[in-house]
Amino acid sequence: MGALKTKDAADLISVSQTTIKRWASTFPDCFQKDRFGHYIFSEHDIGLLKHIKERIDHGDHLDSIHLNGDKKRPASRQEETPPHADASAAEELLTRIEQVERSLQQKADEVVSVQLRGQREELEELRQMIVQLAAAVETIQTPSVRNRPVHDETHPAAAKPQASPKKRGLLRSIFTFL
Repeated sequence: MGALKTKDAADLISVSQTTIKRWASTFPDCFQKDRFGHYIFSEHDIGLLKHIKERIDHGDHLDSIHLNGDKKRPASRQEETPPHADASAAEELLTRIEQVERSLQQKADEVVSVQLRGQREELEELRQMIVQLAAAVETIQTPSVRNRPVHDETHPAAAKPQASPKKRGLLRSIFTFL
């Protein structure tokens, strides 16, 4: 059968991965981890897990279960991964890192795109406000068409009022004294 990962062992025994991890951590002398910190289960380990499940199904508590002396595995069983598995594990790890980096780059690009879109919208709103303000300033600076006096030469009421002759004479007399 070979070495199984936690997920495969959980599927084989019909329990969750969390349960397998909890059982393995309860009996650290019986279940060893690989150099990456993952549990790897051999046929013997699967037999121990099945034994634990049977005992729990019969009503025993995990604390009351003892596994064949809870002794460490022989040195020959501690490293069950073949040497070429290290190279493939390293390649798999590098592949995963590259995937994470690509995913991270894609997410960063998406975030920047959203920020740029938001800033463009803000700039467009500011441009519209400037146009509105310019129009308002222009209407304030020039009187509106309704308030402008009509200068129609043909209309007698449109003629500019002239100063009366009495006022002109008064002004001339004041300036002649000086």
